[in-house]
Amino acid sequence: MIQQYFKTGKTIVIDDQYEEAKPLLDALTRLHIPFIYSQGKPNSDFPLPDRKNPFHYNLVFMDLNLDFKFTGGLSTEGNQKTFKGLHSQILNNLLKNNNRSFILIIWSNEEEEYKDHYLNIFEDEEKYSTEKRPYKIISLSKPDFFQEQEDGTFKFLEEKETELKEKIDEELSKLEAFNLLCEWDKVVSQSAGDTIDDIMGLVNHISDENQREVHLAKILTAMSIAYSGVEGYLSYPDDQIRTDSVLLTLTQLLNDDIDRNVLNKRQQEFTAWRASNISDIKQIRSDINPSLLNNKLLIFQPNKVDLTGSVYKQASDISGFEQIFFDSYDVSKASKEYIKGYKKENDLKTIPYDDQRKLENDYCINEVFSKAIIIELNLSPLCDIVQDKIVYHRLVSGFIMPAEFYNVTKNDLAYFVKSPVFNFEDKDVFIGLDLRYFTSCTKSQIETKYYLFTLRTNLVNDIQTKLASHVSRLGVLNL
Repeated sequence: MIQQYFKTGKTIVIDDQYEEAKPLLDALTRLHIPFIYSQGKPNSDFPLPDRKNPFHYNLVFMDLNLDFKFTGGLSTEGNQKTFKGLHSQILNNLLKNNNRSFILIIWSNEEEEYKDHYLNIFEDEEKYSTEKRPYKIISLSKPDFFQEQEDGTFKFLEEKETELKEKIDEELSKLEAFNLLCEWDKVVSQSAGDTIDDIMGLVNHISDENQREVHLAKILTAMSIAYSGVEGYLSYPDDQIRTDSVLLTLTQLLNDDIDRNVLNKRQQEFTAWRASNISDIKQIRSDINPSLLNNKLLIFQPNKVDLTGSVYKQASDISGFEQIFFDSYDVSKASKEYIKGYKKENDLKTIPYDDQRKLENDYCINEVFSKAIIIELNLSPLCDIVQDKIVYHRLVSGFIMPAEFYNVTKNDLAYFVKSPVFNFEDKDVFIGLDLRYFTSCTKSQIETKYYLFTLRTNLVNDIQTKLASHVSRLGVLNL
């Protein structure tokens, strides 16, 4: 089982004594689990990986007594502070990318003495509460598996190798959901290899190594041209954008390979499905907070602000925003409780029609408009942006509104689109877009807009499809 979890080579062993670590490294080698070894300090034969290029680790073996010996153990506050500071520094360096999905195996001669102090590191709310806390901690003691030799070296007891594997497997078997993510990780890794092999298959028939490299470079150049078009390719101001075109082409091929491998390979069954009827589904929604999950499924923040799906906040009210709101909202339904409270406060049974309309408008202006964020969504085709064919960006107008107003939005309007509820800046909100307010702006204008976040591809595709239907609807001939 351990091989199935960690087959993609995202394992690191941290132990200041190479002689003690070597038997474990040998065991991992025999299990065919790729790994990185580090002594956990910068000035050593095996320093920690460069923190400027963080890597994502799934399995971390960590010794708890790294190159220091305490007089009196960890009984004093000073020793405890030193212990915490040293191991925190290692973890911060190692997990620079805010790793959230690693299994930590405590691996030490002093496992029993130091374990509780080590676990206290993760009680530091500022550093570890949400970012670097391990998914699971497995505690193992070195003396159970090693034997010290006369020359001071340690020998891994071969008869204990099966026991070591079984202990880890026993703990991992409880993590079926995590295992499914590891299975997907393997599919992605395998698919990346398939994509590269497909390209390399075009050059491997060339016997001369130098000619292979020259021909591969021509193929990559051709891929850049294929993605960006001849004119777009020639118009690129620097090689970096041409390189982006190659990588985006490879990404498209990779996505196809991932889809194929997911469907054809039939990954290990995930049997812990809990939803078998409507009541189960409702319970899951109640347990997981759908808006927080939708935050991951629907939006993200790339390092570019002019991509398809980018959402911009308007500095001032867009022309016609009130019309967008009143056309898309059931105003009387939205203000129902407000009107009821007004009646009760003023001891009224009925309100004249005109006065009720005024109260509804006042409610919308005071209670709703003040909570809205007026936005524009960039729906320009991504290929045009990448190929530098954009003359004008295409934008559609709308708003971000608190989720409390979601159910009073009309659902039967062909020109109005609303997103599912998602969490943004710790508030549950949704997006409403009026497809009638479709406009454009120049590339220089898009750069001055106040960027909020970017919608993910699936949601953008859905909006673009509805927009295409809206702008190309067939008319009806009639007398």
